[in-house]
Amino acid sequence: MQCRPKSDASVFTHKRAGMSLELNQPMLNSLYDLLDSIGYLHPIHPAMTHMPIGLVVGSLLMGIAARVLSHPPLARTAYYTLVLALIFWFPTVAFGLMDWERYYAGAWLHPIQMKMILATVLLLLLVVGVVVGYRKQGQSPWLLPVYALCFMTVTALGYFGGQLVYGGRTPHASPEFRPGERVFDSNCSGCHAHGGNSILPDYPLRGAPALERYDDFIRFIRDPTLSNGAKGPMPAFPATRISDEQAHQLYDYITQVVEHPARKPSI
Repeated sequence: MQCRPKSDASVFTHKRAGMSLELNQPMLNSLYDLLDSIGYLHPIHPAMTHMPIGLVVGSLLMGIAARVLSHPPLARTAYYTLVLALIFWFPTVAFGLMDWERYYAGAWLHPIQMKMILATVLLLLLVVGVVVGYRKQGQSPWLLPVYALCFMTVTALGYFGGQLVYGGRTPHASPEFRPGERVFDSNCSGCHAHGGNSILPDYPLRGAPALERYDDFIRFIRDPTLSNGAKGPMPAFPATRISDEQAHQLYDYITQVVEHPARKPSI
């Protein structure tokens, strides 16, 4: 199951490698539940990334054209495009942090570490470019190298983002198991892509003891513990979050689709 914070407080604080992040969890859940209800089941951040990435690419192309054609108006357009990229950096990163909380429970995964480092580098480059261009009205010869560095940074961001979002995290199911697939996609795919476990690799979903019987499974998702009896990072999923019917659909999907060979259907 996907890991989400276990506290019932209205505000959660995550601390990973010295970083503190506060999010209003009820408000966050309400937003994602609304999106789920209209069929938008995947993270918001990937869609938002098109704005700063597209603007950075545009600034580089127009900057090159302005240099080749010696066209000052085009150079100013390239600069203002970079300004827009800086503006869109903030909502894009904000949605990224929200998705990190929702789908990965603030887990300090390697691709996320790299994305945060690169996002900080991109912010610094954008600020430098905006300041330099402002002083020279978009005509500084240093802007083109800044555009190129921004382009390389967003390319690297896209690479690590692709590691998180794409690649068949949720195995496709036949129609009879599609309801369970939807529950898995919304609640489990962040940590258990391909039936693994991105937070505790030694405890993959495939072959988990709690999948031997449905009774064991539903007992586990209501009160998850590790094999040694200790509480792990996975929170409890009460019936208000995953109903008994949804839990049954999820169990059948995991045991018949995610696991291979499939177990016998639950009864």
